[in-house]
Amino acid sequence: MTRITRLVTVGFIVLVSGSAAAGPFEEVLRLIPVQFQSPVISFTHWAKIRADEGLEHLTSQSPVEERQELLLSTLTRQAAPSAFGASRFPLPAEVWGWDIGDHLWEANLALDTLSPLWVIHLAEGVDLDALAARFRDRGFSEGTLFGAVVFRHPLDLTADWLRVTELAILNTAILFEERLLVMCSAPGGVEAVLAARAGEVSTWADVPWAVSLAQLLEHVPGAVVLLGPSVCLGFSGSAGLTTLLASPPSEAARRLKTLLEEGPPLQPYVALAVGYETHDGEPVGLFVLHYLTEEMAHADLPARTVLAEEGVSVVMRAPYREDVFTLREATVEGTSVVLRVDPTSGQPRRLLNMVFMRDLVFAICP
Repeated sequence: MTRITRLVTVGFIVLVSGSAAAGPFEEVLRLIPVQFQSPVISFTHWAKIRADEGLEHLTSQSPVEERQELLLSTLTRQAAPSAFGASRFPLPAEVWGWDIGDHLWEANLALDTLSPLWVIHLAEGVDLDALAARFRDRGFSEGTLFGAVVFRHPLDLTADWLRVTELAILNTAILFEERLLVMCSAPGGVEAVLAARAGEVSTWADVPWAVSLAQLLEHVPGAVVLLGPSVCLGFSGSAGLTTLLASPPSEAARRLKTLLEEGPPLQPYVALAVGYETHDGEPVGLFVLHYLTEEMAHADLPARTVLAEEGVSVVMRAPYREDVFTLREATVEGTSVVLRVDPTSGQPRRLLNMVFMRDLVFAICP
């Protein structure tokens, strides 16, 4: 049994009964069945972003210029890993009665082979009964599942109401008491989330180390989180890293090979989060590598610090500190190695892009 396999076993058999959620990210974990062993969660805390931007009063009924100001902030000093319907702005509010101006928080979930899901917590100002009436008026079928009202419609690309929003609207569950929407473009996703919410299956909120990571992220405006001990394997085998190391000798390749061969030994981790905090109105990037024990985190701190400080971007082919970020501090918090960084040009979305481009040399496996 390999070390990574042992981590998988430990990570998924140590379960505890759930307790009251301390924050929205824990609420998201309660909606993800643990059977999906490598979920990717893109999370945006819109209420925090609006507060940071002095737009607490903003709703979908606010002037379009003010709502546009919110969106523009996510391209500069803020970032929105999940932004349902933002690409069709401002039409969703006109057609569906709500938009991101009404989101308290939202999460986009990638769960194995399921189509992407959205979970959205709507503010009190959105009339959910009126929203349900819109679904009925547009010919959606209606049913109930695990206490939620579920609306479904076959794909119809000629429908005006579909062209102005995400395809996930085709399968939508409304949880009236929690003021949650659960949406997925294909059958299966909504059912899985509702079963988790109803306690029919074990969820990621039953996994202690996942909950401790969620608590560490309680105050972030936005983050992308990858759960499961196989996460680091994806960064170790990324096409960009493989190409860089196999390319003809270059200063970037030589630098990286030296760091990997001569640097401190690496420890395996069980989850990775990339996000940002706001300090005195300025964004501070956050890389969190989460381990099963505090001892593993302390043992891994020197190696991860060196790779973040001296490492080379596989995309830019230059040191991170020249084009992507500079390391501000590296600490151990609980069972996590936390790297706080200053993103280049003060744009945290640059850091989030690194996840999807697999440009995280400091997050590779041993």
